[in-house]
Formats: sequence, C-alpha cells, structure tokens
Amino acid sequence: MTAQLERGGGVAVWRQIAQILATEIGQRRYGEGLPDDRLPSETDLAQRFGVNRHTVRRAILGLAEQGLVNVEHGRGTFVQAGAIGYAIGRRTRFTENLSQHNLKTAQQILTARKVKAEATVAHALGLRVGAPVYRVALTRRSLDAQGVELPLAYSENWFPAARFPDFADVVAQHTSISAALASFGVTDYTRRESRIGARLPDADIARHLGINRQQPVLSVESTDVDDANQPIKYGIAYFPADRMQLVVQGETQ
Repeated sequence: MTAQLERGGGVAVWRQIAQILATEIGQRRYGEGLPDDRLPSETDLAQRFGVNRHTVRRAILGLAEQGLVNVEHGRGTFVQAGAIGYAIGRRTRFTENLSQHNLKTAQQILTARKVKAEATVAHALGLRVGAPVYRVALTRRSLDAQGVELPLAYSENWFPAARFPDFADVVAQHTSISAALASFGVTDYTRRESRIGARLPDADIARHLGINRQQPVLSVESTDVDDANQPIKYGIAYFPADRMQLVVQGETQ
C-alpha cells in the first residue's frame, strides 16, 4: 500500500520519507543487534511510497547523515546498533574493551613499514624529526554470531625503530601489537595521554570504517609508555561516532 505523503506542503518528499523511516527505526520495526536488520530495498521503498528510486536514495542518505543507518554497497541498508562503550584509561586495550560487551573481534594489519618521523610523531616519541619509526595501520572489527564483520576502528600507530628493530616483520608475524611489543620485552604499557576529538573522515578513513564521508568519526590521539615512562607508541584511532561511545575512566592503579 502506498504511504500517504503530503505533496506541495513545504516539506520535501524525501524528507517526509526519511521522517517516516526514522520513526519506524525508533519503534524497532527493523530488528536490533550487531549488525541491525536490513531495511527494505530501494525498489520496495519506492513502490511503497509511490516515488522514484532517486527520492528514496536521498531519504536513505538523510538517515545515514543522522547515523541511523549504514549503507553497505552490495548488501543493503542496515539500521545502526546503539553505540558501544569503549573505555579509555591507563591500560586501554581494544580486545579487552570489546570482550566486556561479549563481542568477538578481528584485527587486520593493513600496512607496516619504516618511515621518517614527522614533527608530531617525533615530539610524542621523544625523537628528532626525521628519525626512523615504524608506521602500522590496522582495522578492528566486531564479529556477530554469523561471522559478519562490522568495522569499529581504524588506527595509525608509530613505534621508534631504534627501540624495536624489524618491528614491521615482527608485528606481521604476531598480528597483534601487544604480542609484538612483548617479544621485545615490553610486557606491559600504560596510556600517558589521550586527546579526544571529532571530525568528518577523509576518503581512506571512511573506506576502512565502511561509512560515508558525511558521517562524523571520533578520534583519539594517544601516547603509550613503558614501565620506565619511556614512549613506545604514538597513535591516532578513528571510531564511527554512531557505533562507538568513548568512556573516560578515572586514573586507577
């Protein structure tokens, strides 16, 4: 049955459709969980509302801009789950954080190579500008019961090459930063500083997080130190703002 829309009433048709779908999402008509249930196809929605697919597509984009849905090319449009709490404290560990929500995680090392430290990296690691560092970029995802992956974080991390020689090979072997650091004798490390911000993603960040460039991301710029308070890692992590909620913990020993 065609939904009743007010045409010529001052509110764009696509916006009315978005409002109707947003109400239905709030009523949990499309299910819940990680990831949430799929919305009807553009063709089905166009038939329901008596409009063309372009109008439906604009309405879905409006929902995506509000963080209510995520468009996955080739799969469909999914209702976003509620934000997952991610704790930031002295010992911030991604896997441990997500396990508290009973979420399985997967990590993928995208690149690991030696580069020259730019000013920001050098300052954070206590190095001279141009000193050799290893840059490691990775993504982290949650896995649902069916093994479907939902991107939750993309990060870029830098490590002093003098302290960790051949770190690119070591982290590729272990596929875990903590395990790689442990192989160099760093079995524990703490967060010295975290700087939290928000921004619109560039093309690379959006691609790695599976979002469009109109969806904001949270960023956490951080420096980790060893037991002797020596910097071992500087990093910037990006989180989809509609999927993750940053929780700052008190300083506990």
